[in-house]
Amino acid sequence: MSMLLTKRLARSLWRTKLRLSAVVLMVAVGVFAGIAFGAYANAATNLYEEIYDGEDGVNLPDVWVKNSIETWNESTSANLCQSISDEWPESEYSLNNCEPRLILNGLMYHTNTDGEEKLVPGVWHGIDEGEVDKVWMPTESDMSYGRLAETETEIVFDSHAALAMDIDLEDSVVLGAGHGKKHYTVVGIGFHSQHLYFAQGGSMLPAEAGTFATGYLTDTGLERLANLDPGTSNRLLIDIEGKPTYDLQTTDVNEGVELSSLMANIGAIVNSHSESPSSTHDRSGIESVEFLRTDAEGAVKMFPYVTGMLAIVAGITIFLSLQRLILSQAKEIAVLRTLGIPKKSIMPGYILAPVFIGMIGALIGTLLGVYFGAPAMLDMYAGIIGLPINIGVGSDLIIQNISIALSIVMLSGIRPAWQASRMQPLEVFRGQHEVKLSSRGLQQITAKLPATVGLSIRSSLRKPMRLAFTFFAVGLSMLIFGSMFFMMGSMEDMMMGGIKENQNWDVMTYVYPGGEDAVIEWADNHSLEYETMLTFPIGLQNDTREFTGYGLDKISTVDDGEAMMVIELKEGTLPQNGTTPPQVLIDEGTSVFLEWNVGEKRIVMVGANPVEVEITGVTKGEIARTIYFHRSDLSEMVGIEATTVLLQLPEDGDTEGLAEVSVGLVIKKDLIQSFETLLEQQQSMYIAIEGLGIIIAVAVLFNTLLMNLSERDTELATLRVLGAPMNKLGTMMFWEHLAIGIVGGILGAIFAFFGTVAMINSFVQWAFYMTVEPQILPILWLVGIVTVISIALTPIGMWRIKKMDLVEKVKDLSQ
Repeated sequence: MSMLLTKRLARSLWRTKLRLSAVVLMVAVGVFAGIAFGAYANAATNLYEEIYDGEDGVNLPDVWVKNSIETWNESTSANLCQSISDEWPESEYSLNNCEPRLILNGLMYHTNTDGEEKLVPGVWHGIDEGEVDKVWMPTESDMSYGRLAETETEIVFDSHAALAMDIDLEDSVVLGAGHGKKHYTVVGIGFHSQHLYFAQGGSMLPAEAGTFATGYLTDTGLERLANLDPGTSNRLLIDIEGKPTYDLQTTDVNEGVELSSLMANIGAIVNSHSESPSSTHDRSGIESVEFLRTDAEGAVKMFPYVTGMLAIVAGITIFLSLQRLILSQAKEIAVLRTLGIPKKSIMPGYILAPVFIGMIGALIGTLLGVYFGAPAMLDMYAGIIGLPINIGVGSDLIIQNISIALSIVMLSGIRPAWQASRMQPLEVFRGQHEVKLSSRGLQQITAKLPATVGLSIRSSLRKPMRLAFTFFAVGLSMLIFGSMFFMMGSMEDMMMGGIKENQNWDVMTYVYPGGEDAVIEWADNHSLEYETMLTFPIGLQNDTREFTGYGLDKISTVDDGEAMMVIELKEGTLPQNGTTPPQVLIDEGTSVFLEWNVGEKRIVMVGANPVEVEITGVTKGEIARTIYFHRSDLSEMVGIEATTVLLQLPEDGDTEGLAEVSVGLVIKKDLIQSFETLLEQQQSMYIAIEGLGIIIAVAVLFNTLLMNLSERDTELATLRVLGAPMNKLGTMMFWEHLAIGIVGGILGAIFAFFGTVAMINSFVQWAFYMTVEPQILPILWLVGIVTVISIALTPIGMWRIKKMDLVEKVKDLSQ
């Protein structure tokens, strides 16, 4: 007998093909999205492990020692490595290698397809032994080929820049590093750990094609370019035996306590044997490495939630649909209960139905995810970061996503199955199971309203639980869709607003200590405005994390805009120059992570020296951790005047001769173009996610509004028999749908905003901090979209009422 009920349930579900298809679609989309995001997460994680520590990888250093201002000569760097080896502290880790390395900012003189010479900022690596932090040239990829540089006139060009500027083997490139031009022959195309995420230093934006270049020369090749003595270096790359654990910036726990202690000892050794200020950091201090690690970690965390959220929306829809089907099958269930069929025999069909629906959706989602979603996601990711990605989907990923989806949709059938088994035959035959009166208060409120309006309000609120589930499901769908609105709006404000609106310079030039005078002379000869700036890494006591310290000639806010680099002051006041202790500003992220507040005095490390500073204000808008000094205060601490000169250019943007007096430059318009290009590259993903959210919202609203109508069939038929015109009924439905749309849209916007805040809070870390603030335009968009969808479903309800068999419905009422 229970089999007959199950067959009846299957036929009932089949009659609601449209609603059934919507539920299957939601499950399919959840599995599809989970597989696509999961494939990206797994590919990224496996790729970086292979690059950093694989047999054919780069052998990423475990500790970097950076000379922040000057260079070491050959004997000094050799003595430093020997001292580190001799004074290596007692530790579970042992030293494997200490290799000096020279890395310099510079320029490339690139001739474009129009025959015009363009200055391209660059970073040049001089590699001596090449046992640590090697150039990565995977042979199985067509994005890298050739060999390593062997002579002082050869170079391996980075694949990102080579593809963008159409550079190939045997091409001749012209480079500079502050001492004239030199020609080099390209003998290889490859990658490097510090530039896997191809962006200029200090920028979170991937460089626009043709605006940044990196190359890997021999040590003698870079010394020739920069006119330096043989053996000159400004880095020590330290490789430790095994794979030591280091402190992850995304957690509150120090996972690398032993390595942190070791770095402190290494820093002390270097500072005791060298007068040049230096800083020491682990892998988390390399921007490219840390950004890509965080990106992969975030993707691993996110894809189960995407699958789960979409499956929950599908589960809610299944739950509501089964509740409606139970009412339509109440008499069959009552007959079975009267004949003595036990409760446990009635439940299986209502539990198996969601599983069957979920399996169909999971199968469709798996096929779409494996053959379309994952390849498209990985192609887009490879296009953005410019790395060779192996496209493939593991069986464990498929099983994980299907399990999440089926578990959630199966749970959605338990409550309806329990309700079906608890039905009392006597109540069913009396019709009491169908009676659901509105509250007395609601009846009194709507009594004075027109009949159709009162009916609309009472019927919508007759089952508040179902209405609440509907709003919850719409909120989840808007969380996926709306989070992109809020996140992209916030990122655009922080990145584009910080560059386009808050910065009044056109070119930022890098100089060696003492080299600022030549740039200033060039600016004076061209009647240009300029400001000098000093940047220096600032450390913390007993902590491996670092700030970027900025010494500014003028400290100005966005409100007055007097300086070339202005800041947005969140709280406090601007620092005074020449005070004791020095007054500084810190960014909002630093204030949050370190719990530092305005008015406090704190100790920071400038090189090896502890310095007390007074915090007078907190700024907002910085992604990286930042501390602002007056340049004269910072200059007194580090012993140099400037590392950067900011310039305002005329309308024609002429920079002729600037390359000869600087070692590198950043052009503001290139940074803006990089962000605009990034938005264009990700446009297809945004459209797909937005479309996904809209489709789910349509399915949820359609299912709920259709069930509202089906429960009012008798009432609507009675109104029509009594002569109610169709336009009156249409108006009633319009206002009902409008109200549901507005309320659902507002709740969806709330879900989206707080969901985005929670998601951002799970991603932020020391190297990357941002906030999300309410923005009126995204909120209006979300409310408007849900409202339009709800109103657009009105004609479907009108069509259903028009096709209604009034005779049959009135017969049901008479019975």
